[in-house]
Amino acid sequence: MRSELGVELEEHDFARHPPSVEELQQLFAGRDPRDFLNARSPAFKARGLAGKALSVAQALSLMAAEPNLIKRPLTVAGRRIIAGFDREQLTAALKP
Repeated sequence: MRSELGVELEEHDFARHPPSVEELQQLFAGRDPRDFLNARSPAFKARGLAGKALSVAQALSLMAAEPNLIKRPLTVAGRRIIAGFDREQLTAALKP
């Protein structure tokens, strides 16, 4: 996809370098971080989070402690954040 669009992407490996709550607050500024929780991940199921109403603070704290709870890949293009691999959205967001 990078070569198709001719874009350079900066990668951040959340597994190796987990984001802090503060970094996640900046990343999701103006958005609800709960929209970026990966309910399909084994970590989500292992923590028994299905059906639980989490506050924004709880969601951020959980994501900082367990980065596998964050939908991936996350692509930030300007003010847009695209969670998961959606070729159409990525193409629209990353086209020069």
